[in-house]
Amino acid sequence: MKLKRKSIFYVFYILIPMVLLSFLNVLTFVLPISSGERDSFSVTVFLSLAVFLTIVASEIPKNSNTISIVSVYMTAMIALSTATVMTSLLESRLASRDKDRDSIGSGFRSVYRIARICQCNRDGNSHSATELEWNDIVDALDYFLFWLFFLLTVVATVVLFVIAIKQ
Repeated sequence: MKLKRKSIFYVFYILIPMVLLSFLNVLTFVLPISSGERDSFSVTVFLSLAVFLTIVASEIPKNSNTISIVSVYMTAMIALSTATVMTSLLESRLASRDKDRDSIGSGFRSVYRIARICQCNRDGNSHSATELEWNDIVDALDYFLFWLFFLLTVVATVVLFVIAIKQ
């Protein structure tokens, strides 16, 4: 007699929702900073991941010898979500700055120029040094942060599935 575990339950009720929640995290940087909903969205996704982790922890068999791959993945996604919340709050702080009182440094200007080049926005609409606003800097940071967090989420998800397939 050979026992076999049916994995379809774990795939549909744990893995797929977990991966979808993880990719919702990345969409924080798509929301415009001026909407005012970005910070609450990132905190909501973080809390959803935390609640989902408690649900997953109750469904996964407990074993003190090893930690499940799903738990490691969820912990990594919660860490990424924490970083998303922190960067979102820092960007909100940057967007609320006044360019007359808080001058835009050369590092931020460089980030803006690199983002314009990466987005192929080399037309005549680039801002001069006096026209550049903090919201423009935040938009440039959003571009880079979106791709950074997207790549980190894709890599973590691919690693999850590669390890799961090997076992």
